[in-house]
Amino acid sequence: MNIQDLHKKAAKNSRNYKTYEEMGDYYHQNGNFKRAYLCYAHSLFLCSSPEEARRLAKIKKDLEKVYSAELPKAALLIPSVPDLNMMKAIIQTCILSREDVKTIIVHDDEESMEVTEWLKEQNEIKLVPVKGLTPGAALNKAIGQIKKQEDLFVLGKGSALLPHALFQLRMSLYKEESIGAVSAVTNGPAFGLTDFITPIDRASIYADEHNLPGDEQMDPVLIPSCCTVLIRRNLFDKTGGFDENYLTQEVTEKDFSFQLLKLKKITFLCHHGYVYTFGLQQSNQARFSDYSHFYEKWNVRLNYSLFPRPDILALIKDPADTPINVLDVGCACGASLLAIRNKYPAASLHGIELDEGSWNISSLLFPVTQGNVEEKLEYEDGYFDYIIFGDVLEHLHQPAAVLENMKRYLKPSGAILASIPNIMHISVVNNLLNGYWTYEESGILDKTHLRFFTRNEITRMFSQTGYQIEDIGVTRIYITPEQQKLIEQLCSISSSSMEAFTTYQYLIRARKK
Repeated sequence: MNIQDLHKKAAKNSRNYKTYEEMGDYYHQNGNFKRAYLCYAHSLFLCSSPEEARRLAKIKKDLEKVYSAELPKAALLIPSVPDLNMMKAIIQTCILSREDVKTIIVHDDEESMEVTEWLKEQNEIKLVPVKGLTPGAALNKAIGQIKKQEDLFVLGKGSALLPHALFQLRMSLYKEESIGAVSAVTNGPAFGLTDFITPIDRASIYADEHNLPGDEQMDPVLIPSCCTVLIRRNLFDKTGGFDENYLTQEVTEKDFSFQLLKLKKITFLCHHGYVYTFGLQQSNQARFSDYSHFYEKWNVRLNYSLFPRPDILALIKDPADTPINVLDVGCACGASLLAIRNKYPAASLHGIELDEGSWNISSLLFPVTQGNVEEKLEYEDGYFDYIIFGDVLEHLHQPAAVLENMKRYLKPSGAILASIPNIMHISVVNNLLNGYWTYEESGILDKTHLRFFTRNEITRMFSQTGYQIEDIGVTRIYITPEQQKLIEQLCSISSSSMEAFTTYQYLIRARKK
């Protein structure tokens, strides 16, 4: 049975230990002893038959005898929370889901002496006092108590381990050597709870149905999506550890993902590694301070330049094994290029980025030119299948001239993929009718925009520069009832359609005529 069939089998019953034993056999036969070990360990964890458990334990032990130094171990690092019932629920859940993990450390900031005293009584954990320390300093101190061969499973504050999450994240970490860390996914904040067992029980049912095997559920990212991450210990030791200057665990871990990028190691988001997080109030001031410190350190803004554009990338329709050549103009930190490489592993990927901070990151991963696309380019004629302009053309002095010049670098069948803001969007028109044309930090009236477009002007520009538009898509944002009423009034006195006012961006795929 191939691995895809075994994944389907696990999806039908995620607690069938025999399926994971078969996965272990598959990876063992194919020489992937790390993944084989994890599958056997998960199978043993799920097995309830004493006789079968002894048999599985022997398989696992035999593998350990031969490959003991190479097999992955892990330690759990759990931050304390000030609510005793919540702390009890987290510890209980983590112990129940620990699998083969022997080291569980709670780093306690001693916000509640009631919690601290209870933690001191727990035999299955090691308590590390971290009162007065920043999240990075607290984690570094706790990691100092962990064996060198143990990977670091760092739980977010108020997060609880769920069925299969530990297994799926560890399997993901050992998919390939380029992966330095993997990030879990979690729920939105759940404040005001008094019963902490019931929501975990419900989340466990969800996890049984969704924390399922399959590498297709992994996406490369520049920063983790939540505070629960699993990190390769050998790579952690090659970095400077967690930066101790941040005030929040969220930004501390985002900073660490950038440290991994400097080692040319990627963080992956695992949609099949769901953990439950209780809502805990955070200081917005601390978060804003951390965002500022991150920018000072890396010259990159955390709310910008770090995310792929799936709406644009969806315009690439080639089969996944196609060796496409792609140029991303204004590639920022390379998030879209990462997403393309994940889907098209045979692709040749290039970028252009003007901003120095973003270029410093993207150039770690791809051949990225730091410069202005309106100046001379050093690419081979007729090389690219796709040239991407993701919200870039409106920033240029002469966008039509750039499109004209780009034809030489496209293959005869090559295409331009672009997203362009719509200046006719009702949010802009409404303000204009009231006498406002106010530039902003981002959006359609971004203060760095030099050119503005409607659908008609977009089609005119592409036609005049020698392109045939073969697909026009749109993106939209929420329209208020008041805006909808104004749109209807405007349509009654003009030849424009409602779409002209509701479209936020146009998505273009255009080929040379």
